[in-house]
Amino acid sequence: MRHASRSVFVLRLFITAALFCASAFRLGALTTVTNLFSVNLAIPDGSLSGISDTRTVSLPDYTSITNLQVRLAISGGFNGDFYAYLTHGAGFSVLLNRPGRTVANPIGYGDSGLDVTFVNQPTNDVHRYGDFVMPSGPLTGAWSPDGRAVHPALVLDTDPRTALLNSFSGLDPNGDWTLFVADVDSGAQGTWLTWGIELTVVPEPGSLALFLTGGMAVILVSNARRRRSNLNENVIFLCKCPHYLNFSGREPARPFRTS
Repeated sequence: MRHASRSVFVLRLFITAALFCASAFRLGALTTVTNLFSVNLAIPDGSLSGISDTRTVSLPDYTSITNLQVRLAISGGFNGDFYAYLTHGAGFSVLLNRPGRTVANPIGYGDSGLDVTFVNQPTNDVHRYGDFVMPSGPLTGAWSPDGRAVHPALVLDTDPRTALLNSFSGLDPNGDWTLFVADVDSGAQGTWLTWGIELTVVPEPGSLALFLTGGMAVILVSNARRRRSNLNENVIFLCKCPHYLNFSGREPARPFRTS
C-alpha cells in the first residue's frame, strides 16, 4: 500500500513538472512571422465589387495562431468610403467599414488615405479614429479593427463589433489568406498599395506529447519493478531467518533497540 501511494505521489509530481515544462516550452517556442504583399491597384470608385488579393502562407512546422496583426496601406480616396475585410479558414474580420459614418455624419470621414496596423488588443476603434486624432495626411498608427459586420450602406458607429481579429486565434496559419477592399461611394478614387499579416504561431505539439507519455510510462514501469524487487527481498529474508516465523501463533521477538 505504501509503495502504491508513493507511485501515485511520484506520478503526480511528474505530471505537475511536465505541465510546467510544457508551458515554458510553449512560451519559448512562440515565433513571429511577417509577410508584406504589394498590390498597387486602383480601387473601383463607387462599387461594392471592390478588389481582393489572396496570398498563400506556408509554415509547415507551425499549426496554431496565437496573435495576428494586419497592415493596410491605401493612397488617396475618401476614407469614409472604404470597406475592407480579411478571411482565412473560419476566420473573418471587418477591418474597415466606412470610418466615421454615424447618424449625424452619413458620409464618414473625409480624410484621404491610410497606412495603419490593425491589432488584436483592446485599443482605439478605427471607425471612430476622429475622436482620437486629426490626421494632416494619411491616417497612421495601430488601431482595433472596425469589426461591424453590417452592410456598408447601413453601418453606424453604434453597431456591435462582432468581427474582430480574435476569430483567427487557434487556427492553422497555413493556407490562403484573402483581403478584400472596396470603395463603396463615388467621388474620389483610392489606390491599394500594400497589405501584410504578422503571425505569432506555435509549433506542432507532437514531440512534447511523446515526451509526457514516455515519461509517465517510465515511472510506472520503474515503480512496478521496485515493488517486485521489494517483495522478493522480503521472501528471501524470511526464508533465511526462520526464527522470525511464528508457528506457535505468538508474536515473534522484536530486535532490541537502544533508541
